[in-house]
Amino acid sequence: METLYFAGQPGTGFGWGICNRHLLEELSKIMPVCPIDASGPLWHSPHLPGNLFTPLQNHDFNPATPARGIHNYGYTFFENELTGQAQENARCFDWVFAGSSWCCQRMREKNIENTSILIQGVDSRVFHREPIITGDERFLVFSGGKFELRKGQDLVLRAFQILQDKYPDITLVNAWFNHWPASMLTMASSPHIRFEAHPGAWLDQMNHLYHLNGIDPRRVMTLPLLPQEKMTRVYQLTDVGLFPNRCEGGTNLVMMEYMACGKPVVASYTSGHCDILHEGNALLLKQLRPFTVVTPDRCLAARWETATLDEILDRIEYAYHHRDAIKQLGRTAEADMRRLTWAKTAQTVLHTLHPPSTSVA
Repeated sequence: METLYFAGQPGTGFGWGICNRHLLEELSKIMPVCPIDASGPLWHSPHLPGNLFTPLQNHDFNPATPARGIHNYGYTFFENELTGQAQENARCFDWVFAGSSWCCQRMREKNIENTSILIQGVDSRVFHREPIITGDERFLVFSGGKFELRKGQDLVLRAFQILQDKYPDITLVNAWFNHWPASMLTMASSPHIRFEAHPGAWLDQMNHLYHLNGIDPRRVMTLPLLPQEKMTRVYQLTDVGLFPNRCEGGTNLVMMEYMACGKPVVASYTSGHCDILHEGNALLLKQLRPFTVVTPDRCLAARWETATLDEILDRIEYAYHHRDAIKQLGRTAEADMRRLTWAKTAQTVLHTLHPPSTSVA
Protein backbone atom coordinates (compact mmCIF):
# COMPACT_ATOMS: atom_id res chain seq x y z
CA MET A 1 0.00 0.00 0.00
CA GLU A 2 1.48 3.36 -1.04
CA THR A 3 2.22 5.97 1.56
CA LEU A 4 -0.37 8.74 1.76
CA TYR A 5 1.25 12.16 1.98
CA PHE A 6 -1.13 14.29 4.04
CA ALA A 7 -0.97 18.06 3.48
CA GLY A 8 -3.78 19.11 5.83
CA GLN A 9 -2.43 21.18 8.72
CA PRO A 10 -3.76 20.03 12.13
CA GLY A 11 -4.98 22.69 14.53
CA THR A 12 -7.56 23.70 17.11
CA GLY A 13 -10.18 26.42 17.28
CA PHE A 14 -11.13 26.36 13.59
CA GLY A 15 -12.86 23.82 11.36
CA TRP A 16 -10.09 22.86 8.96
CA GLY A 17 -7.59 22.39 11.77
CA ILE A 18 -9.91 20.11 13.74
CA CYS A 19 -10.84 18.14 10.62
CA ASN A 20 -7.20 17.68 9.61
CA ARG A 21 -6.17 16.63 13.11
CA HIS A 22 -8.78 13.89 13.37
CA LEU A 23 -8.35 12.67 9.79
CA LEU A 24 -4.60 12.39 10.25
CA GLU A 25 -5.05 10.48 13.50
CA GLU A 26 -7.52 7.97 12.06
CA LEU A 27 -5.86 7.51 8.66
CA SER A 28 -2.56 6.76 10.41
CA LYS A 29 -4.23 3.76 12.08
CA ILE A 30 -5.19 2.10 8.79
CA MET A 31 -2.51 3.02 6.23
CA PRO A 32 1.01 4.43 5.99
CA VAL A 33 0.70 8.22 6.32
CA CYS A 34 3.37 10.90 6.10
CA PRO A 35 2.31 14.42 7.20
CA ILE A 36 3.90 17.25 5.24
CA ASP A 37 3.95 20.94 6.09
CA ALA A 38 4.92 24.20 4.47
CA SER A 39 8.28 24.36 6.25
CA GLY A 40 9.36 20.88 5.18
CA PRO A 41 11.24 19.69 2.08
CA LEU A 42 8.32 17.65 0.69
CA TRP A 43 5.89 20.59 0.49
CA HIS A 44 7.07 21.60 -2.98
CA SER A 45 7.99 18.14 -4.26
CA PRO A 46 6.61 17.49 -7.76
CA HIS A 47 7.15 13.72 -7.45
CA LEU A 48 6.14 12.37 -4.06
CA PRO A 49 6.77 8.59 -3.87
CA GLY A 50 3.16 7.92 -2.90
CA ASN A 51 -0.33 9.40 -3.03
CA LEU A 52 -1.22 12.94 -1.96
CA PHE A 53 -4.22 14.12 0.09
CA THR A 54 -4.63 17.88 0.27
CA PRO A 55 -7.28 20.42 1.25
CA LEU A 56 -8.53 22.59 -1.61
CA GLN A 57 -8.92 26.24 -0.80
CA ASN A 58 -12.14 28.19 -1.28
CA HIS A 59 -14.11 28.24 -4.52
CA ASP A 60 -11.04 28.18 -6.79
CA PHE A 61 -9.93 24.71 -5.59
CA ASN A 62 -6.33 25.85 -5.22
CA PRO A 63 -4.50 23.02 -3.45
CA ALA A 64 -2.91 23.79 -0.10
CA THR A 65 0.41 22.43 -1.39
CA PRO A 66 2.08 22.55 -4.82
CA ALA A 67 3.37 18.99 -4.28
CA ARG A 68 2.16 16.15 -6.49
CA GLY A 69 1.94 12.43 -5.85
CA ILE A 70 1.43 9.27 -7.88
CA HIS A 71 -2.31 9.83 -7.41
CA ASN A 72 -3.76 13.04 -6.02
CA TYR A 73 -6.85 13.54 -3.88
CA GLY A 74 -8.43 16.84 -2.83
CA TYR A 75 -10.90 17.67 -0.06
CA THR A 76 -13.14 20.71 -0.35
CA PHE A 77 -15.68 22.75 1.57
CA PHE A 78 -17.04 25.82 -0.17
CA GLU A 79 -20.07 28.12 -0.02
CA ASN A 80 -19.62 30.51 -2.93
CA GLU A 81 -20.02 30.00 -6.67
CA LEU A 82 -17.31 27.85 -8.22
CA THR A 83 -15.03 29.52 -10.72
CA GLY A 84 -13.54 28.36 -14.00
CA GLN A 85 -10.29 27.93 -12.07
CA ALA A 86 -12.03 25.38 -9.85
CA GLN A 87 -12.99 23.35 -12.92
CA GLU A 88 -9.41 23.41 -14.19
CA ASN A 89 -7.94 22.50 -10.82
CA ALA A 90 -10.41 19.65 -10.30
CA ARG A 91 -9.16 18.04 -13.52
CA CYS A 92 -5.70 17.82 -11.97
CA PHE A 93 -6.94 15.44 -9.28
CA ASP A 94 -7.83 11.78 -9.46
CA TRP A 95 -10.66 12.44 -7.02
CA VAL A 96 -12.13 15.35 -5.08
CA PHE A 97 -13.86 14.65 -1.78
CA ALA A 98 -16.70 17.07 -1.00
CA GLY A 99 -17.76 18.00 2.51
CA SER A 100 -21.49 17.63 1.76
CA SER A 101 -24.06 16.49 -0.80
CA TRP A 102 -24.68 20.17 -1.50
CA CYS A 103 -21.05 20.66 -2.53
CA CYS A 104 -21.23 17.57 -4.76
CA GLN A 105 -24.32 18.94 -6.46
CA ARG A 106 -22.71 22.34 -7.08
CA MET A 107 -19.61 20.63 -8.47
CA ARG A 108 -21.65 18.54 -10.87
CA GLU A 109 -23.40 21.69 -12.05
CA LYS A 110 -19.92 22.69 -13.25
CA ASN A 111 -19.37 19.27 -14.88
CA ILE A 112 -16.95 18.15 -12.17
CA GLU A 113 -17.77 14.45 -11.94
CA ASN A 114 -14.71 12.99 -10.16
CA THR A 115 -16.23 13.62 -6.74
CA SER A 116 -18.00 11.95 -3.83
CA ILE A 117 -19.05 12.90 -0.30
CA LEU A 118 -16.74 12.73 2.71
CA ILE A 119 -18.72 13.55 5.84
CA GLN A 120 -16.91 14.82 8.91
CA GLY A 121 -17.01 12.91 12.16
CA VAL A 122 -17.53 13.72 15.83
CA ASP A 123 -15.14 12.77 18.62
CA SER A 124 -17.44 11.04 21.10
CA ARG A 125 -14.60 10.85 23.62
CA VAL A 126 -15.06 14.60 24.03
CA PHE A 127 -18.63 15.25 22.92
CA HIS A 128 -21.22 13.05 24.62
CA ARG A 129 -24.37 13.36 26.69
CA GLU A 130 -23.90 13.93 30.38
CA PRO A 131 -27.01 15.32 32.09
CA ILE A 132 -26.12 18.04 34.57
CA ILE A 133 -28.33 19.34 37.37
CA THR A 134 -27.49 22.97 38.13
CA GLY A 135 -30.60 24.46 39.70
CA ASP A 136 -30.48 27.14 37.00
CA GLU A 137 -34.09 27.89 36.03
CA ARG A 138 -33.19 29.95 32.98
CA PHE A 139 -33.85 28.67 29.47
CA LEU A 140 -30.48 28.84 27.75
CA VAL A 141 -30.32 29.15 23.97
CA PHE A 142 -26.92 28.34 22.48
CA SER A 143 -25.59 29.77 19.21
CA GLY A 144 -22.16 28.94 17.80
CA GLY A 145 -19.94 29.51 14.78
CA LYS A 146 -17.82 32.49 13.76
CA PHE A 147 -19.84 35.69 13.61
CA GLU A 148 -20.62 36.42 9.96
CA LEU A 149 -23.59 36.84 7.63
CA ARG A 150 -23.40 33.30 6.26
CA LYS A 151 -23.75 31.78 9.71
CA GLY A 152 -26.98 33.69 10.37
CA GLN A 153 -26.28 35.10 13.82
CA ASP A 154 -28.06 38.28 12.78
CA LEU A 155 -31.25 36.20 12.77
CA VAL A 156 -30.34 34.88 16.22
CA LEU A 157 -29.92 38.41 17.56
CA ARG A 158 -33.16 39.67 16.04
CA ALA A 159 -35.10 36.69 17.37
CA PHE A 160 -33.58 37.08 20.82
CA GLN A 161 -34.36 40.80 20.88
CA ILE A 162 -38.02 39.87 20.52
CA LEU A 163 -37.95 36.91 22.91
CA GLN A 164 -36.12 38.71 25.75
CA ASP A 165 -39.14 40.97 26.29
CA LYS A 166 -41.61 38.09 26.22
CA TYR A 167 -39.79 35.54 28.38
CA PRO A 168 -37.76 36.97 31.28
CA ASP A 169 -35.94 33.66 31.85
CA ILE A 170 -34.52 33.22 28.33
CA THR A 171 -30.76 33.79 28.05
CA LEU A 172 -28.57 33.67 24.95
CA VAL A 173 -25.23 31.86 25.20
CA ASN A 174 -23.00 32.46 22.21
CA ALA A 175 -19.59 31.25 21.01
CA TRP A 176 -19.10 33.55 18.03
CA PHE A 177 -15.43 34.52 18.24
CA ASN A 178 -14.15 35.34 14.75
CA HIS A 179 -10.45 35.26 13.80
CA TRP A 180 -11.19 36.99 10.48
CA PRO A 181 -12.45 40.60 10.73
CA ALA A 182 -13.26 40.76 7.02
CA SER A 183 -15.85 38.00 7.31
CA MET A 184 -17.33 39.67 10.38
CA LEU A 185 -17.86 42.84 8.35
CA THR A 186 -20.28 40.94 6.09
CA MET A 187 -22.85 41.54 8.85
CA ALA A 188 -23.13 45.10 7.54
CA SER A 189 -25.34 43.61 4.81
CA SER A 190 -27.80 42.07 7.25
CA PRO A 191 -31.46 43.00 6.75
CA HIS A 192 -32.18 42.20 10.41
CA ILE A 193 -29.70 44.05 12.61
CA ARG A 194 -27.69 47.25 12.81
CA PHE A 195 -23.96 46.61 12.58
CA GLU A 196 -20.97 48.84 13.20
CA ALA A 197 -17.34 47.85 13.46
CA HIS A 198 -16.11 48.63 16.97
CA PRO A 199 -12.56 48.63 18.33
CA GLY A 200 -11.47 46.84 21.44
CA ALA A 201 -11.66 43.37 22.92
CA TRP A 202 -14.18 40.80 21.72
CA LEU A 203 -16.60 41.42 24.60
CA ASP A 204 -16.50 45.17 23.93
CA GLN A 205 -17.34 44.59 20.27
CA MET A 206 -20.25 42.33 21.14
CA ASN A 207 -21.63 44.59 23.86
CA HIS A 208 -21.61 47.46 21.37
CA LEU A 209 -23.61 45.31 18.97
CA TYR A 210 -26.14 44.38 21.66
CA HIS A 211 -26.58 48.05 22.53
CA LEU A 212 -27.17 48.97 18.87
CA ASN A 213 -29.91 46.34 18.61
CA GLY A 214 -31.78 46.82 21.85
CA ILE A 215 -30.49 43.69 23.54
CA ASP A 216 -29.84 43.60 27.26
CA PRO A 217 -26.20 42.42 27.65
CA ARG A 218 -27.11 41.01 31.06
CA ARG A 219 -29.25 38.46 29.20
CA VAL A 220 -26.35 37.32 27.03
CA MET A 221 -23.37 35.14 27.93
CA THR A 222 -20.65 36.05 25.43
CA LEU A 223 -17.96 33.38 25.43
CA PRO A 224 -14.32 33.96 24.49
CA LEU A 225 -12.53 31.52 22.20
CA LEU A 226 -12.41 28.30 24.22
CA PRO A 227 -10.53 25.05 23.62
CA GLN A 228 -12.70 22.51 21.84
CA GLU A 229 -12.85 20.15 24.80
CA LYS A 230 -14.20 22.90 27.08
CA MET A 231 -17.18 23.46 24.79
CA THR A 232 -18.70 20.16 25.94
CA ARG A 233 -19.60 21.67 29.30
CA VAL A 234 -21.14 24.70 27.59
CA TYR A 235 -23.29 22.50 25.40
CA GLN A 236 -24.42 20.32 28.28
CA LEU A 237 -25.53 23.31 30.34
CA THR A 238 -27.77 24.82 27.64
CA ASP A 239 -31.28 23.80 26.59
CA VAL A 240 -31.43 24.19 22.81
CA GLY A 241 -29.07 25.17 19.99
CA LEU A 242 -30.08 27.67 17.32
CA PHE A 243 -28.38 27.33 13.90
CA PRO A 244 -30.19 29.36 11.20
CA ASN A 245 -27.12 29.17 8.95
CA ARG A 246 -27.66 30.37 5.39
CA CYS A 247 -25.11 27.98 3.94
CA GLU A 248 -22.74 25.27 5.12
CA GLY A 249 -20.37 23.64 2.67
CA GLY A 250 -19.76 20.99 5.30
CA THR A 251 -22.12 19.54 7.85
CA ASN A 252 -21.48 22.26 10.47
CA LEU A 253 -19.04 20.71 12.91
CA VAL A 254 -20.14 22.91 15.83
CA MET A 255 -23.75 21.80 15.36
CA MET A 256 -22.69 18.15 15.12
CA GLU A 257 -20.73 18.43 18.37
CA TYR A 258 -23.68 20.09 20.07
CA MET A 259 -26.02 17.31 18.92
CA ALA A 260 -23.51 14.65 20.02
CA CYS A 261 -23.96 15.98 23.57
CA GLY A 262 -27.62 14.94 23.38
CA LYS A 263 -28.89 18.46 22.86
CA PRO A 264 -31.78 19.44 20.55
CA VAL A 265 -31.30 22.00 17.82
CA VAL A 266 -33.40 24.44 15.81
CA ALA A 267 -31.63 24.52 12.46
CA SER A 268 -32.05 25.57 8.85
CA TYR A 269 -32.73 22.62 6.57
CA THR A 270 -30.41 23.68 3.78
CA SER A 271 -27.00 22.98 2.20
CA GLY A 272 -24.74 20.74 4.31
CA HIS A 273 -27.20 20.61 7.20
CA CYS A 274 -29.41 18.33 5.09
CA ASP A 275 -26.88 15.49 5.34
CA ILE A 276 -27.33 15.08 9.09
CA LEU A 277 -30.70 16.61 10.04
CA HIS A 278 -34.17 15.05 9.85
CA GLU A 279 -37.55 15.50 11.52
CA GLY A 280 -36.63 13.02 14.25
CA ASN A 281 -33.45 14.69 15.49
CA ALA A 282 -34.09 18.43 15.12
CA LEU A 283 -36.65 21.21 14.88
CA LEU A 284 -36.18 22.08 11.22
CA LEU A 285 -36.41 25.54 9.69
CA LYS A 286 -37.93 24.76 6.28
CA GLN A 287 -39.57 28.07 5.31
CA LEU A 288 -36.51 29.09 3.35
CA ARG A 289 -36.10 31.92 0.88
CA PRO A 290 -33.37 32.46 -1.73
CA PHE A 291 -30.53 34.63 -0.47
CA THR A 292 -28.04 35.71 -3.12
CA VAL A 293 -24.74 37.47 -2.58
CA VAL A 294 -23.29 39.69 -5.30
CA THR A 295 -19.90 41.33 -5.74
CA PRO A 296 -19.51 45.14 -5.90
CA ASP A 297 -19.61 44.87 -9.70
CA ARG A 298 -22.93 42.95 -9.47
CA CYS A 299 -21.58 39.50 -10.31
CA LEU A 300 -23.18 36.52 -8.55
CA ALA A 301 -20.96 35.41 -5.66
CA ALA A 302 -23.17 32.93 -3.80
CA ARG A 303 -26.59 31.25 -3.83
CA TRP A 304 -27.75 30.54 -0.30
CA GLU A 305 -31.08 30.22 1.52
CA THR A 306 -32.29 32.08 4.57
CA ALA A 307 -34.77 31.11 7.25
CA THR A 308 -37.66 33.37 8.19
CA LEU A 309 -37.74 35.20 11.49
CA ASP A 310 -41.32 34.02 12.13
CA GLU A 311 -40.38 30.34 11.85
CA ILE A 312 -37.34 30.79 14.10
CA LEU A 313 -39.53 32.40 16.77
CA ASP A 314 -42.12 29.65 16.39
CA ARG A 315 -39.54 26.86 16.77
CA ILE A 316 -37.81 28.45 19.77
CA GLU A 317 -41.13 29.06 21.50
CA TYR A 318 -42.11 25.46 20.84
CA ALA A 319 -38.84 24.34 22.46
CA TYR A 320 -39.46 26.67 25.40
CA HIS A 321 -42.93 25.26 26.05
CA HIS A 322 -42.15 21.58 25.27
CA ARG A 323 -38.93 20.88 27.13
CA ASP A 324 -39.58 17.18 27.64
CA ALA A 325 -40.43 16.66 23.96
CA ILE A 326 -37.24 18.30 22.73
CA LYS A 327 -35.18 16.08 25.04
CA GLN A 328 -36.20 13.13 22.86
CA LEU A 329 -34.93 15.01 19.81
CA GLY A 330 -31.65 15.40 21.65
CA ARG A 331 -31.41 11.69 22.41
CA THR A 332 -32.00 10.83 18.76
CA ALA A 333 -29.46 13.45 17.72
CA GLU A 334 -26.90 11.91 20.05
CA ALA A 335 -27.48 8.43 18.60
CA ASP A 336 -27.18 9.77 15.04
CA MET A 337 -23.92 11.59 15.77
CA ARG A 338 -22.46 8.54 17.50
CA ARG A 339 -22.56 6.79 14.13
CA LEU A 340 -20.63 9.61 12.44
CA THR A 341 -17.12 8.87 13.66
CA TRP A 342 -13.79 10.13 12.36
CA ALA A 343 -12.81 6.46 11.97
CA LYS A 344 -15.70 6.07 9.51
CA THR A 345 -14.51 9.17 7.64
CA ALA A 346 -11.03 7.67 7.35
CA GLN A 347 -12.47 4.37 6.09
CA THR A 348 -14.29 6.27 3.34
CA VAL A 349 -10.96 7.72 2.23
CA LEU A 350 -9.33 4.28 2.32
CA HIS A 351 -12.08 2.66 0.25
CA THR A 352 -11.82 5.40 -2.36
CA LEU A 353 -8.04 5.11 -2.63
CA HIS A 354 -8.16 1.30 -2.47
CA PRO A 355 -11.61 -0.10 -3.41
CA PRO A 356 -12.43 -3.39 -1.64
CA SER A 357 -12.19 -5.30 -4.92
CA THR A 358 -8.57 -4.18 -5.35
CA SER A 359 -5.90 -6.47 -4.05
CA VAL A 360 -3.70 -4.48 -1.68
CA ALA A 361 -0.40 -5.76 -0.41
